[in-house]
This record gives sequence, structure tokens and C-alpha cells, in this order.
Amino acid sequence: MKKFSILFITAIVLISCQSNKNYKIIGTVTDPAYEGTNVYVQEMTADQMISVDTAVIKNGTFTFEGPADSTLLRFIALDETVNPQKQSRVLAILEPGNISVKFDTTVTVSGSQLNDSYNTFRKDQENATKEIRALSQQYQEVASAGAMTDSLDAALNAQYDKLSGNMSTKTADFIKNNITNPLGKFLFMTSAEMFEPETQREILNLTDDAYKSQDNIKRIVTRLENAEKVAIGQKFVDFTMPDPDGKNVSLSDYAGKGKVVLVDFWAAWCGPCRDEMPNVVAAYNNYKNKGFEVVGVSLDRERERWLSGIKDMNMTWPQMSELKFWDTQVVELYAFRGIPHTVLLDKDGTIIAKDLRGAELHNKLNELLGQ
Repeated sequence: MKKFSILFITAIVLISCQSNKNYKIIGTVTDPAYEGTNVYVQEMTADQMISVDTAVIKNGTFTFEGPADSTLLRFIALDETVNPQKQSRVLAILEPGNISVKFDTTVTVSGSQLNDSYNTFRKDQENATKEIRALSQQYQEVASAGAMTDSLDAALNAQYDKLSGNMSTKTADFIKNNITNPLGKFLFMTSAEMFEPETQREILNLTDDAYKSQDNIKRIVTRLENAEKVAIGQKFVDFTMPDPDGKNVSLSDYAGKGKVVLVDFWAAWCGPCRDEMPNVVAAYNNYKNKGFEVVGVSLDRERERWLSGIKDMNMTWPQMSELKFWDTQVVELYAFRGIPHTVLLDKDGTIIAKDLRGAELHNKLNELLGQ
């Protein structure tokens, strides 16, 4: 009798465990325009989203359910043609339990441990993003009004650095705590570029070989390797592109030839590049007869716009461009993701500084070349 009881209890436990390995998504959509339309569970592949399940929105609700033998990263997507201006897709983790998905003025996913954790993290990041945008707006308004001073510029930039630094640190910490599950792996893949190389390497060291072998992660690893090759203290990496006349020129035509060279990665469509260019022009005019050269490398894709930008901003130094936008070779070669991006080379072609702005550039040139 005891033996039968033990076997019976064991069976009940096993059945209970199996039943708990299911997820159920209970969704609500407040916008009546979506009534009767499809909603999808989508899986992200290397190059597209694939729908793996479909439901219909009835009375503003929908449901999905299925097995959750392992934690899965999926997206819940409404019909994007109903309201193209509205957020219609949200990331959700399929794990055992009831999961609530709400498409309202904001979109939230909650109910299970990992979804709740991510929801809290996402709200925190959204608030941080709002602060950064407000600060950027304040900067633009002050600059447009002509009221910017050196002290205010420094204060606003310091505040920006603090906010963006906190955001980066919190994101890295969240990823580290979740790097063994699909959410952490996905977030690292999509946000690695916001971290310093040391942080990227630290997170990669927490992953396995299977993850590192994925194409998207291989690109991150390659970028880290390229970043080491163009780190401060390294010799410049050469490249060749057409100049405005269509003649191929190389960085080595100017770098390592006895002049201090500023390699300026820019584009005519880039607002921050245009904002900084008067400072570069002033530096060039002040130091060009003292052993200073600038080499402009454009990420434009329209030849006429590129040439107009050169003329409009009084850029009288050498220029080159493949007119390939972000697909140009130098983006990977010099491992950058934003412009303007500058690399300062000493007279021997060694990288001595990066991304000097405003007074920092002038101070450095004065240190190297004198007034």
C-alpha cells in the first residue's frame, strides 16, 4: 500500500510539473480599429520576422498558449497596416505561466518573472531617454538663441555624459544578469555598440562558443578586433577612396608625412557634423601653416549633396568618399557608429586622440604646434 501511494504521488507530481511548463498569453488592445484583425507571435531570424502563431482580436482581447519547455524570445505583433504611426510590436518572453500583453497608450508585457523584470528595466530606460532628449533639446535651443557659453556648454555636456553613462551602466548590468537566457543575449546583440570595448569583452566572456559563433556576434567580435587596431597609441590604418574629382587617394598620402593630421569622418546630411564644422574650419585656418592637415572622409551617398556640403561649409582640405553611406569600408575599419568622428594623428601617423570637440581640439593643437 505504501509503495502504491508513493508511485501515485510521484505520478501526480510529474503531471503537475508538465502542466506548469505551459505559457498563456492574455492580450488586450484598447484601440477599436484593431477589432477583428490578426495578431501574431513572431520569431526573429537572421534577416526577418517569421509568424509562428496567429490569433484574432475579439472584443479587444486575444490569447495564445502553448508549451514552454525552454525560455523563448518572441514578438507579439498587431497588424501594422491599421495604424502605421503606432507601436504595433513588442518583445515578449515565453516562459511558464500567464503573461499579460497590453497595447494601450504604452505597450507592456508582464506576469512572469523575466517579463516583469524586463518591463521594469524598459520603463527605467524610457525615462532616461526622455531626460536625455530634453537635455538635447535644451542644448539646441540655447545654441540656436546664440546664448551658449563655454561654461554652459561644458555643464550641459557633463550632464549628458552622466545621463548616458548611467543608462549604459544599467543596460550592461541587466544584460550581465540575463546573459544566460535569450533576453540577455538578444539585448547584447542589439545594444553592444553603446558599451565601451572593455564592457563588451566582459559580457562576451560570460557567453558560450555557440553564441559567439552567430553571425551577428561575430561582427561584434570583429569590430572589437578592429577597434584595437585603431586604438590610441596605434599607427593609422590606411584606406583608399575617390576624391571629388574621382581620383583615388589614400590616407597614407597625408598621414605619417611629418604633419599632424585630423581624420574627420562626416556627412553633409549629418546635423551634428554641420554644427561642429565651423570649429574644424577655424582650427584648420589657424594651424594649416604650422604643420596641420585635415582629411575629410564622407559617409554621403549623393555626390551633389556631398560636393555642396564641402562648398557650403568652407572645407578647403582634402576630401574622399565612396558614397556608400554607412556601408563604406571605414565604418568597420575604424570601428565607429556615430558621426562626427575624428581621429588625430601625430607627425609619424600614430593615433594620439579621438573625438576632440570645440576648445579641446584647439587646446590639443596648441600643445602640439603652438599658437
